Amino acid sequence: MAADALNRLPAAAPTGGQIVPAGAAGGPLKLTAPQKAALVIAALGPEAAGPIIERIGDKHLRAFTRAFAHLETVPRASLKAVVEEFVGELTHDENEIKGGFEETRELLGQFKTADEIVRLMDDVNVPGGDSIWVKLERISDDQLAEYLSKQRPQAIAVVLSKVNTEKASNLLNLLDSKIAGEVILRLSKPLQINREALDVLTETIEQEFLAPMRTSSKTRNPGEMIGAMMNNIMSEKRAELLGLIETSAPDIMRDVRKSMLTFQDIAARVPPNAITMAIKEVEVQDFLQAMKFGRQNAPSSVEFIFKNISQRMAAQYEEQMEELTNVPVKDAEAAQAAFMTVIRKLASTGEITLIEIASEEDEEEETA
Repeated sequence: MAADALNRLPAAAPTGGQIVPAGAAGGPLKLTAPQKAALVIAALGPEAAGPIIERIGDKHLRAFTRAFAHLETVPRASLKAVVEEFVGELTHDENEIKGGFEETRELLGQFKTADEIVRLMDDVNVPGGDSIWVKLERISDDQLAEYLSKQRPQAIAVVLSKVNTEKASNLLNLLDSKIAGEVILRLSKPLQINREALDVLTETIEQEFLAPMRTSSKTRNPGEMIGAMMNNIMSEKRAELLGLIETSAPDIMRDVRKSMLTFQDIAARVPPNAITMAIKEVEVQDFLQAMKFGRQNAPSSVEFIFKNISQRMAAQYEEQMEELTNVPVKDAEAAQAAFMTVIRKLASTGEITLIEIASEEDEEEETA
């Protein structure tokens, strides 16, 4: 309920960011909706706020990031008023909450990875609100892919490294295979971009000045970044791109493989207890389509899944799959991707632990 309420709040934060007392006598502070949401999240504490943050969309999480980063010390009276308005009672024991840039980074660090924190905080101090990368994520995949297809591979690589991995995967799917291959090769090595070059690129994409990127931003691991992108790419193109990486950038292949988790990896990477948990979270139609297509492209995964549910449920699903008409490969792979999204979410929240698979290099090191 709290996450749904937060997702309905305006995503835009005020450019000034300062909170102002309503009265000279130290009355309640005037707070925007994003600032109130930020206070509620902070007041809940890590354990209670974690599940809520996981359900908040990126644009609203960015609104929280900007709002909390600009908050000064908030008196207990104002905090209590906000919490009473939002959830009906105050449960935080501290007298005040202190916001700020480093405090925001520390709070996000309890729920998000380092790469996600960098991406979320990239636009905290951008004049006018959202950064260009946030704006690009709102543009349709087809329109953005058409624009990027006319750009140089290095520029495309920069854009893909800045947007979220789901968006990057969709764009790779839409780009010509030759262009996608050239982009992957550039992503296989850390992108060295000076501030001047980044400003030129952003001004080319959108005719406005982008505030200098924080110099402390952490470089994303190329192998992990590419591996995450591979998860949502059509299998035929994924195999083609992996072959290109194997040939042209073998040094990152280990990280790419370790970061990938596809439908074909279920039997080797997913613990048995995750299956029933995932089935409860995925749409029945998606599950049936994923399983039916899995008979062709990943029979061992389907066998593993049915082995770890009740025989009665397995028989019921088998009957429903027989009645299911053939679906286009694109839709079937999308259904499998939806199932894997649930699996990855369970892993990210700590509800399941994925099985680590040793690479050939790891086995060679153990033997040595």
